[in-house]
This record gives sequence, C-alpha cells and structure tokens, in this order.
Amino acid sequence: MEERQERRGDFDGDAAMNCTVDANVFVAAARFEESHYTVSREFLHRARAEAVTVFCPTLVLPECAAAIARPTGDAALAEELTMLIESFPDLRLVTLDVSLARRAAQIAKIHHLRGADAVYTAVAETFNATLITWDAEMLQRSPSVVPTLTPAEWAEQRVK
Repeated sequence: MEERQERRGDFDGDAAMNCTVDANVFVAAARFEESHYTVSREFLHRARAEAVTVFCPTLVLPECAAAIARPTGDAALAEELTMLIESFPDLRLVTLDVSLARRAAQIAKIHHLRGADAVYTAVAETFNATLITWDAEMLQRSPSVVPTLTPAEWAEQRVK
C-alpha cells in the first residue's frame, strides 16, 4: 500500500478520467496465457463502461502487433488486436511529432526510461492522464512525471 501511495503522486486535474494505456495492458488482455489476462480485460471493460478517455501514442499499434505476432506467429491475431485497439471507444491515438519526441527524450534522459516507455509517459503528461502499465520500470520511474498505476490499482482507486 505504501509503495502504491508513493506511485500515485500528487497530481490535480482530470488524470482520473484520462488514461494512457501501455501496450502491455492491451497485450495481456488479448492472450489468455498472460499472467495479467483477467485483470487487464476487466480494466479495459471498466474503462470502456466509464467512458474514460484513453490517450495512446500511435506506437501502441506496432508494439501490440509485434508482441502478439512474434511469439505466436499468428498475424491474424495481431491484426485483430490492432483493430480492437483502434475501435476502442474514446481512444485518441497521438502522433509522435518533434515536440512530443523531444519531451520523451528529456523524460528518458532524466528518469532512465526506455525510449518507448518515455513516449507513453510523455503522452500521459501532455494529456494530464494516469499512466496504466504492468511494466515494473515504468511503475518505479514514471510517477515523478505522471500518476502511474497498474490496472488493478486503478480499479481499486475507482472504488474509493
């Protein structure tokens, strides 16, 4: 609980109703074999039901396609997942322009995040969104920039 409290940060605004969802959440919801399958699916269903606005970099599409196609060899499943993401209600796909790329680079340098992770963090920051991820490094390093939660923590927070 204490660790989660620290990760939430002290942010104001619409972060509770805006989310940036990391690719690993979509991938976990698509593959029954994933350890976070059930919780990820529940999170996405609840976000849809509550009309949460989701801001994701366009990078989410090739990341999810690769995360499905590479280990499974199933291009059709990868295509199905990208189509589901694109049709997710209240999803806003954000193009990585030079300004956003510069901010992501700055976040990567300062917080020692991988490049793609810094892009998701920059998108969340830009749209005053809570970053939702299963990635341990993002959960540890992104909270100094944006509120960062697992899907389970997000759901728990919504109950309160």
